[in-house]
Amino acid sequence: MLCNEFDPDRKALINPEEHLSPIPGFPEICILAFSSHIVEKCLERYGGEQIAHVLFCTGPVPLYRVVMEGTPVVLGMPHVGAPAAVSFIEEVWPLGGKYFVFFGAAGVLDRNIPLNSFILPTAAVRDEGLSYHYLPPAEEVALDPACVEACRGALESLGLPFTQGKTWTTDAFYRETRGKMERRKAQGCISVEMECAALAAVAQFRGLRFAQFFYTTDNLDGPVWDNGVLHQKGASVTEECLAAAVETGRRLARISQ
Repeated sequence: MLCNEFDPDRKALINPEEHLSPIPGFPEICILAFSSHIVEKCLERYGGEQIAHVLFCTGPVPLYRVVMEGTPVVLGMPHVGAPAAVSFIEEVWPLGGKYFVFFGAAGVLDRNIPLNSFILPTAAVRDEGLSYHYLPPAEEVALDPACVEACRGALESLGLPFTQGKTWTTDAFYRETRGKMERRKAQGCISVEMECAALAAVAQFRGLRFAQFFYTTDNLDGPVWDNGVLHQKGASVTEECLAAAVETGRRLARISQ
């Protein structure tokens, strides 16, 4: 199968560092939010200047330099899905980004986890394709324990309710079948989303500090899908997400000191 065809050669035909150069003053902490509402509210609150962009065939996605509670960060809104989201690591680290904090919505696979709470992933089931280009085949990828601890410390310091566990990363939103959901639950997954496994694989391959957390929006652990607060785009937890993200970024930076 093609997903078993991992090539360990670190030199690709196209390499980001050969086409992108460091930007003077580019913040090392990068906050990437899968929510237009949260990004807009952050810019309204803190201001910001566009410092770069991630270029897609569909158009550029801006990256902003923002000072959040005294900490300069890069703020961006990645597209949903593993290949697009990974561009916000691969095309940002050559510019000067070192510490990556991603956050966004996730569905819960355990009805006892409340909506509008937080999930801290420790590992991800690789039910997507991109991670197999960065790591040898395996069912799961573990997130860096030191980075998980940094995010846990941030959530705890802010008094935010969270559940820690394994997540299911899938490419196919409309193929989350009951059978697959039950199998992922049996593997220990408590949430489902579309990027974590790929982001963790790329961070491991590139030797970058990466952490992620989710806010819970919908429930798959019932007779029918409960779309819950998915339509809110994180509006109910905007301040909490921004505070957790910048504090996680600070803690990631301290790991390397």
